[in-house]
This record gives sequence, C-alpha cells and structure tokens, in this order.
Amino acid sequence: MHLFLRKRTFLLLLILAILLPTLVAASGGGSKQAIVNPKQLYSYELMTSDIKKLADAYPELIRYRSIGKSEYGRELWVMEIGNGPINVLLNASHHAREWITTITVMNMAETMAASTAKQGVWKQLNTADLFDHVTFQIVPMVNPDGVTLQQKGLAAFPQQDHAGLIKMNKNSRDFKRWKANGKGVDLNRQYPADWDTIRQAEYAPSYKNYKGKKPLEAKEAQLMYNFTKQLKPEIAISYHSSGEIIFWNFKTKASNLPRDRAFVQAYAAMTGYRAVAPEANPSGGGFTDWFITEFGKPALTPEIAPAVGETNVPLSYWDRIWKQHKDTMWLIGTTAYEQAMLSEKAKKASATIELTSPATTYRYPDLNRETAKGVKPGVYKVTREKGSWYEIQISGQGSRWIAKSMAKPWSKPKPTPTPTPSPTPTASPVVTPPSPSPTAPIASEPSAEPTPTAAPATEIPIVAGSPASTIPTPLPTPSST
Repeated sequence: MHLFLRKRTFLLLLILAILLPTLVAASGGGSKQAIVNPKQLYSYELMTSDIKKLADAYPELIRYRSIGKSEYGRELWVMEIGNGPINVLLNASHHAREWITTITVMNMAETMAASTAKQGVWKQLNTADLFDHVTFQIVPMVNPDGVTLQQKGLAAFPQQDHAGLIKMNKNSRDFKRWKANGKGVDLNRQYPADWDTIRQAEYAPSYKNYKGKKPLEAKEAQLMYNFTKQLKPEIAISYHSSGEIIFWNFKTKASNLPRDRAFVQAYAAMTGYRAVAPEANPSGGGFTDWFITEFGKPALTPEIAPAVGETNVPLSYWDRIWKQHKDTMWLIGTTAYEQAMLSEKAKKASATIELTSPATTYRYPDLNRETAKGVKPGVYKVTREKGSWYEIQISGQGSRWIAKSMAKPWSKPKPTPTPTPSPTPTASPVVTPPSPSPTAPIASEPSAEPTPTAAPATEIPIVAGSPASTIPTPLPTPSST
C-alpha cells in the first residue's frame, strides 16, 4: 500500500513538473500580451489608449506626441517607432468610414515593436537593426472627428451642430457612409497638387468629395502638410479603403519612374493588389499626389480590402487584410533605407565614440545579417562614415560598421585632484613655542589621460540595443465633444 502511494505521488510530481512551464507561459510568464485588438470597432479613444500602452510597453523604441488638434479639438497623434535618421511616414483614416486602416497601422506598430524585442528576422534583415537607421512616423487617424461621427453619430457632437451635420449628410441621421471631416470637407482633396483641376462632385460641404474653398482649408490637412514638410520622409504611404488596388503615380518624373515602379510592383506582389496604371490627366488634391510632386520621392495609396461601397469595411475582412500586409512594413523600411543610402558616399572621419551597451556591427555599411557580429561596450576609434553608419576599428576584427544611433561621443575623463589635508588643529596656547605644523603631503601628478583603444576581440552574442529612451509626453485627456 505504501509502495503504491509513493509511486502515485511520484507520478503526480512528474506530471506537475512537465506541465508547470506550460502553465506559467499561458498565464503571461512568456511573451507580452498583445495590446492592439483588431477585431473590434476601433474608436479614437481606444486608439489613444493603445498608443500610450505601446509607448509604455516599448519605451526604448516608441514615442508619441500630438501634431495639433482637429476641427473639434481631438488630437492628431503621431507615433515614432525607431531611432534612426531616415524617416518613413505612414498615415491612415484620411476618410472617416475607412477606419480599418487605423487598425492596420496600429497593428503594424505593435508587430514591429514585438519583432524587435524578440530579435526577429525578415529575409536577410535583423529587424531590430533596421530601427537603428529608420524611424517610422505613424499618424494613425488623420480624421478623428469624421471617424467619431461615422462610428457614434450625432451623440458625439455638440447639439447646436446637429442640424448642419444632418444637412451635409443629405438629411440622413445614418452616418455610416460619412467620409469627410467634421466640417464636411474631404481631407484627401485638400492638398496643393493641381487642386484647381480636381473633378468636383460636390460644391458645398458634404459627407464626401467636397474639396473646400481652397487648399489646406481644413485644420487636419494643414497639420499633415506642415508635419510632412518638416519631416521630409524618404517614403510615404497613405492607407485608404477599399478595392485592393494601389495608386502610386501622379505626374511622376520620367527619371523616377523605374524606382517607383519597382517599389509598387514589390508591394503588389506581396499583397496581391493591382497597381493602377497612370492617367494622362489625373485628378489631384490627394496627400500622395502632393507628396510625389513636392518631394520627388515614392508614395503609395493602397486601397485595402475588397470593395465594399459607401460604408466601413466589415471586420470579417481583417484576417485577409493582415495576411496581405503583415510583412509590408519591412519592405517599406528597407526600401526607404536603401533609397537614402544611394546618395551617400563613404568619407574619412576622425572621432572617438563610446558604446554603452552591446551592439551589432557589420562587415559593410548594409543590413545583411550574414556579416553581423556582436561587439562589447567600450571606446572605439572612428575612421570613416557613410550616411547613418560609422566605420570603427575593433582589435582582432579590423574595420567594422555600426549604426551612428548606437554610439555617443566619448570625452576624456577629467583627472580628480588629490585634496590637500586641512592643518592639524592646535590646542589652547601654552607657554612653550608651538611645534612646526606637519607638512602637507604633496599631491601626486595626475596620470596621463588614457588613449582610447579598441576593446578585445572577444566575440559575444548579437544583442540589438537602443539608445536611452525619450520619456513619452503624458497623455492628455481627449477633449469632450
């Protein structure tokens, strides 16, 4: 009997030992739980909350701020993901009923951050290393007023504005087809790219297609225009819905056509979307129309999901959308990086840098993971630079290339002088002459300042580090409307 009980106890302990790691992982002891839930009505308030949570979860990679307020006082948030000097701009929900695009870029943001934390790989790319060179600037909801009206109706707006909103909606109280901003202006017909020649469908504020009285009349368009001019991105993507097509050309210069065509073809091959053939006389005013003419750089307008008409894309299409787009961020980021590096030349440099955490070096100034090696924290000599790279000298390895964003300038430590002791206190005066004061010890000469040398060539595992994080701005409470 006792032998039977001992065997049973042993078996129970063995089963528990096998199952315990699985139970711990399932309870959250493993990877982080996802923050963005894409299969729900995704409101401005929910997006705002998720932006803050993502910044808190990935403080070394994600920062956020407002670029200004909408017509009704809602913030236009931008998330910065990465620490590199090359900027990529993604924006979504220029049109109110197209808020599934907000879900798409928010899910992209979390996927990029999670991949970096897990040392993810895409083709020949260590994804974490991309963010030492490239920063994704994401405006997930350009039109927060319009999205809120489309989702929540009149209840989310001041009583005194209800009559005007109903009139702009052709006397309907059902706002599911709403496309414009809160003032009845179509934000994607507001940019100064052949604005005068826009084929006009509406001549007064309306739920769709009214271009306004002049370019950049709407606050939201002004904010996007100013932000983009300041940012000067290498690539811009403006997400819309629906139709599974990609607009990519607006009077593009002949010299840029091979570059832009190669990019859209790669995006089309990845998503299965159709690249729209250029028109001889396209209707302008769109964000990417303006971006292409202003900067002469690639810009895409993907229309995600199958065509659904005048309403929002059903959430039942989400799995299809994400399967098509789950790797497009890496295509966009690497294309922007390669495009920026084409104009850069290696040049001599003389500096000393310090690495405060383990980092990754490469044989050449590229992101081919097959040549990647880890390097220890230490002080290193810079001999050349190219774009976002430094060439450094490592003992035993020779010349290696490292991201500038991983390094900080090194300054020689100042010698600390030896303090002179205070004179020995004397007792009350006595008749006998006082003894001579003890001679203060002579301060030693400071040792020669060390010359920076390369760290030993001990190879360590590759660890993707990031510079110290920028503390995110406290999240304001969304304005009550």
